[in-house]
Formats: sequence, structure tokens, C-alpha cells
Amino acid sequence: MGYFSVGDSVEVVGHEDGFWGSYYEAKIIKQTEEEQEGDQFLVEYKTLEDDDKNLIQQTVDVKYLRPVPPQISKVSSAKFKFNDAVDVWANDGWWVGRVMQVVPHKHKYTGSDRTRVFVWFDSTQEEIDYQLCKLRVHQDWVNGGDWVNKKQEEYNTKKRKFADDYDSSSVLQQQQGSKKIFHTDGVCTSWTVETY
Repeated sequence: MGYFSVGDSVEVVGHEDGFWGSYYEAKIIKQTEEEQEGDQFLVEYKTLEDDDKNLIQQTVDVKYLRPVPPQISKVSSAKFKFNDAVDVWANDGWWVGRVMQVVPHKHKYTGSDRTRVFVWFDSTQEEIDYQLCKLRVHQDWVNGGDWVNKKQEEYNTKKRKFADDYDSSSVLQQQQGSKKIFHTDGVCTSWTVETY
């Protein structure tokens, strides 16, 4: 069976349209007995439910599985820099994005951290702001067992360019079309669409 065993907690890599760039937490139920190329496992998602509120089960090829990444100590806004790879908890899974801007803010009365982080998603071509508590450092699982933090890795900029006078308040510019920016406090509060 290789690296994974029945009962293991895993993340399933989103590999279908609409799910590229996402990871969903699941538990391995069993290895399938189908005579196909490569190992396949029946998994039960921990957060995805069908219409009857039952946890969804799906047969998944081993190439779309990875262990749950190790936790990195509590994330602080000071750790995130422009272009850092992050995972954002949204829509019942983790979505890979890039930090565009960090806006530190403390609650006026309680002093609690209300920092907002603007994240760009290549998969949807949009920038959305999130509370810091919804982010984790993105880690890739390589060589069948090594976790690599991809902070500040070289980023593919073929699809977009930045304004020559970029500063913390400037906006991301795409070479053509428009950009959607979603602002939220846990619920959808506003959309901004900028056309170039």
C-alpha cells in the first residue's frame, strides 16, 4: 500500500475543474481492489457533505493524496511578506494563493488581532482579503516525505504584471481584462471590479 494506511488523515489535492489549487481534509477508509494502474483509496472527506448532510466518500488515486502538513507555530502577520505562498481556509478546504498585501489592525477595544491579508488566487484570477486566522504557510510535500515551505519562491508572472510604481496601496494589474477583489469579514460584504 506504500506510504498511506487505512485510518490515515490526508489531504486530497483538488484536480477537477473548479477545484484546482485546493486541498481537502479526508480520512482513508480503504484501499480499493480495482485492477487499475496505480494505487487508489476510498477516502471520506472531513468537511464535504452531500445534500443529506452525509460526509462524502470518493475513490482517489494516490497521486492526489498527501499527508496533512505539519503545523507551523502560530502564524503572525509579521511572518507574511509580499508574494509568500499561503493556504487560505475557505469553502471547506485549503486554497493556495499568494500574499499581495498585509494590513495590520488591532481591535479598538479588545486589542485583538484583526489583521487582514490580501491573497491572489491564480485558479480564479481574483484577490480576496481574509483574516489572518484563516491562513497557514503553504508547504509542498516532495520526494515522498519532505515538507518544503515555498516562501518567496520565484513566481510565474507571465499572466500578469505589476504597476511600475507598486507600493502597499497600489493594485495588481492584469495585462488584459479585469480584476475582481472580494472584501469580507467572514461573509461577503462587497466586490470591487477594476477594468483596464
